[in-house]
Amino acid sequence: MTTYASNLHDVRDELLREYIEATGSEKAEILTKIMEIDEELEYADY
Repeated sequence: MTTYASNLHDVRDELLREYIEATGSEKAEILTKIMEIDEELEYADY
């Protein structure tokens, strides 16, 4: 795994922690960021 992918995983983990505590529109914004990171990870892991 590249450093870039590793960093993305770390950011994703932090966003998941924030998502748990978020409410309302914050949840939607964080979930969107998580989905964008997931897409980026698909390309970074190859």
